[in-house]
Amino acid sequence: MIRYMLRVVRVVALIIGTIIVIRAFDARSLPDLHVWHEVGFENEFEADRDGNIVTLSAYLELEQALFNELNEKVFGSRARVNDLDANRYNPDSVFSSQNHETDWNRTTELKPARPRGAALMLHGLTDSPYSMRSTAELFYEHGYHVLVPRLPGHGTVPAGIGHAQWEDWQSVVDIGVRHLQDSVEAEVPFVIVGYSNGGALALNYVFDALQDENLPMPARLILLSPAIGVTPFAFFASWNRVLSWIPFFQKFAWESNLPEYDPYKYNSFPKAAGNETYELAKRVQRRLKQLQSSDDVTGMPPIIVFAPLVDSTVRTEATADHLFAGLNRTQDELVLYDINRFSEMAQFFRSEYKNLLQRLEEDANRKYKLTLVRNRSPDTRQVIAISRQGSGIWKENLDTGWPLGIYSMSHVSVPFSADDNWYGDGRSQSADHVSLGKLNPYGEKNLLAVSPAQIMRLRYNPFYDYQARRISELLDE
Repeated sequence: MIRYMLRVVRVVALIIGTIIVIRAFDARSLPDLHVWHEVGFENEFEADRDGNIVTLSAYLELEQALFNELNEKVFGSRARVNDLDANRYNPDSVFSSQNHETDWNRTTELKPARPRGAALMLHGLTDSPYSMRSTAELFYEHGYHVLVPRLPGHGTVPAGIGHAQWEDWQSVVDIGVRHLQDSVEAEVPFVIVGYSNGGALALNYVFDALQDENLPMPARLILLSPAIGVTPFAFFASWNRVLSWIPFFQKFAWESNLPEYDPYKYNSFPKAAGNETYELAKRVQRRLKQLQSSDDVTGMPPIIVFAPLVDSTVRTEATADHLFAGLNRTQDELVLYDINRFSEMAQFFRSEYKNLLQRLEEDANRKYKLTLVRNRSPDTRQVIAISRQGSGIWKENLDTGWPLGIYSMSHVSVPFSADDNWYGDGRSQSADHVSLGKLNPYGEKNLLAVSPAQIMRLRYNPFYDYQARRISELLDE
């Protein structure tokens, strides 16, 4: 029996090894790597090494040294970027965030004269503080002291998130909380807003606060498409390390290697980053189960989530099943953006998207509030917000509808308003910005240096005004 088991193990190991080698050779067909895929920085924050950095001022001092290093090693090198005019690492390009009044790739703080609240906002993986800009300005208008820290590995080069670990991000969350705690009066409300990977970090912090009374507990969590569940294939993301350390196979470390035209978000994606967010998501799921098994969820702050029903980056069903169904409290609300059922593209939709929505609506044990933003009817682009909780149903016709040509929301669109200079629908015209959200890639094939599918992914939230109003109502309570 033991001999048989050893034989099975050898066969499985041989199969896995063969797959890894084949994938490593396939990765060699990726485009050439550039300086921003290979450079390393000495001044990026690392929790293990920089544990003595516990204040925001110290973190900002290190961040300044990091960006000085970025200017020297990347912008200063003026390495040939490729034949693409749109490149964020071209120091003369409008796509470089350093050529604008505020560099939202860096930690950003908005401070009113007399704060009536404090808000920590956590951006997502491959993103930068810019992804929280609209929400940060909304909170600031309501008198909140807002801090949007740049999480380690972000805002510089894609190689950065390949070296960062989730513990580095969590340490910066702790630094941000301490700073806000020291900056505002103790009695004002404290809120955490987390987008995507930042949503997982927000939940992980709350679990820490449940176990440590010295950590301030937020009065509310506002999460945008939180990364509570990611694709199971992320489990294999770390396997590239078997061969990617060899120069011949160094491209194997990259899931994608794309032109870097986006000023505030990486297009290239190192596999190591996917593994870190996978480990963080699994940790959040495990701690949720531990909390549920203790039958004591009362210490958790109220939670509201805004998320698209269909999301190719994170698993919306994980948010519904692990977070909402697990806690199942009346004070929580899940807001889902449905697909556009009036779209002419509806006949091409996959069928599996129907399962989650049907399951949620038919759940007789659901205590939390479920809100669906959807077409008023299948023959109109106008939308309605339908909320269900217990036996109650509330309907609100929204003064908006699906824009022409858009068939669904996307993961990257949730935090951005339609008037955003970079990711909006083009209504904000400026010579200093290029609206990546309104590009229409119709033309001859093989001319574009980027995939039309990448350009056509929706970059703004058509219902951001509704989302902002719902958040404002929470802040005014």
